[in-house]
Amino acid sequence: MILSFKPIVPETNRGMVELDFDPAAERYAVLDRASMTMLWNGPVPPANPAKIIVPFEYTNNFNLMVLNIDDSGTPSYYVAGNDKVQARVVDARLITLNP
Repeated sequence: MILSFKPIVPETNRGMVELDFDPAAERYAVLDRASMTMLWNGPVPPANPAKIIVPFEYTNNFNLMVLNIDDSGTPSYYVAGNDKVQARVVDARLITLNP
């Protein structure tokens, strides 16, 4: 008797946001705009644009807010942002993130 089966592959669909940063920005933050929960923050990576994986739920709505923060600019602590950002659906196994 020969049995064949397909291996169970875990669901790997996630949301991805590609961020193109202002050259003057030193830090950035990605927030859930409804609850103001911080999803991601950190220094701007050397590779531009940056790819960030977010939970799948953000592919169905426009509930992301992205802030670029310039700490050394004039005036100090200048912030620019995008509101109502929607992530696109990706297979997280196939995405190469920034180093």
